[in-house]
Amino acid sequence: MKRVFKVSVMGLMVISMLSMNACGKKNSEDLEPKVEATQKVESNYVVDSDSYKDFAVGKIENGVYTNKMFNIKVNGIENNYNFESDDSIKKQFGYNDSDRTNIDSIKAVLDKGDTFVDMYATTRKNKRAVAMMLFKSDSDLDTFLEKQLTKLDSDLGASKTTINVLGKEVKGIRYTINGKDSKVYQKLAFIRRGEYIMVILSGGTYAAAPQTGFDSIEILDDKEEIESAETKANSNEIKSTAESVETSGEDAELQIGETDSDVYTNKMFGLKFDAKSNNMTFVSKKESNKNFYDTGKEESDITAVKEYLDSGKKFSDMYATGEKGSVSVMIKKEENIKDVDTYANRAVVGIKEGIQGMGMEVETQKGSGEFLGETMPYVTVSATENGETMYQKIVFLKVGNYVAEITSYAESEEKASECIDMFTKLEE
Repeated sequence: MKRVFKVSVMGLMVISMLSMNACGKKNSEDLEPKVEATQKVESNYVVDSDSYKDFAVGKIENGVYTNKMFNIKVNGIENNYNFESDDSIKKQFGYNDSDRTNIDSIKAVLDKGDTFVDMYATTRKNKRAVAMMLFKSDSDLDTFLEKQLTKLDSDLGASKTTINVLGKEVKGIRYTINGKDSKVYQKLAFIRRGEYIMVILSGGTYAAAPQTGFDSIEILDDKEEIESAETKANSNEIKSTAESVETSGEDAELQIGETDSDVYTNKMFGLKFDAKSNNMTFVSKKESNKNFYDTGKEESDITAVKEYLDSGKKFSDMYATGEKGSVSVMIKKEENIKDVDTYANRAVVGIKEGIQGMGMEVETQKGSGEFLGETMPYVTVSATENGETMYQKIVFLKVGNYVAEITSYAESEEKASECIDMFTKLEE
């Protein structure tokens, strides 16, 4: 009996290929030649569209996968991918009975509620895998995602997330499969063209593997996306309302934070943090801001602090630690940043490159959420070294030419979010 390829079991494709090869091996990408894909910070790609020109499935020519309907491509040569043939997918997993060259047969499969595997690729040594699956659904992306999330095994701890794909923040699902000797990290991203939805699955045996796979996807024809964006009405993209907490780009009078009775406040950015109520302890400014104090100046000398920031350095305004995690506030001067959304886009790339330079596996993502009663962009970071992963969540506030980076550090993504939520708005 033919199996129906649902999102709830699509991970088996990646698991079966990765898990069998991961046993007894170091949970890293040491043995895989590292090919850095170009980070897509901003693009014209339309993630959710009510229309499409022509129904089409993907094809692979000269080591490059392309799909004109979804306007994407993946260069298998540059990314060290081995593309599986339809016969191979059918033999291994029992799917793709239809003929790729016969569009009507593929439509018939989708009309029945089955799935067509448009592309499936693995890297050498099977440390990563990427798959593109086509579905037909009359649901919007949010409803479709919710349905798939409920079908996933509760043991996976699956949750909704946003994923950087094609220079856009795409709605998705993340989860981890705990094997006997290793873990497999997976994420699903969702893109829609009319009644057809593409689910992109990316996973691997190390924490940064999913994003590395998503970074290998490119826009096939950027001109087409510009035209689509111009004609697209009522975009479903997340729009930040962070502008309401920003001032103009003109220079503002710098004010640094104060700590009194275990409570940190910064009037310039409207921040408050109660260390005692959150079971945390402040680290002294001289310890957390050693580079500044090594200049021989004191923070009470606001002119010295301004000169320090003018030189391009960051000033540590607050740092606190506790059993759940730690938090910090860093101030930086930025004269050429329009808003915090632009700053977050740049941070996604800069943070990743910086941590990778320290020899760690790292994954960075930009998202949008509530902070101090406003919806604004944030960046999440997971960095792995010697099998241990630490998580960060960073939000940004901008006043004049000064940016405050509010960061939490914890052993899990959930705890990092809890720590960032400990900050409150300073009431005037």
